[in-house]
Amino acid sequence: MAALWMSVAPAELAAAGAALAEHPEVAFAGATTGPNNLFASVLCRDVRALYTYLTTRVAALPGVRTMESAPRIRQVKGPGPLVAGSPAARGRRR
Repeated sequence: MAALWMSVAPAELAAAGAALAEHPEVAFAGATTGPNNLFASVLCRDVRALYTYLTTRVAALPGVRTMESAPRIRQVKGPGPLVAGSPAARGRRR
């Protein structure tokens, strides 16, 4: 898994985001604010596949000016149970 942060020309953001969301490698894609205005979480089978994906399909997206990637090396925390009395648990029906 890798995180991608892209800077996309504002006029191309919707088209780039829609195209990116269609890629089977993309688990999540969303527009953000700031200098990197498009984020994606991608899944590739290995480092070679990630490199190929970044240099072909991502590189071909409309309006992409820059891209940063960060492979996930180790997960240190995942989703946990709702704790009784927490704000998230209060609105939940049992």
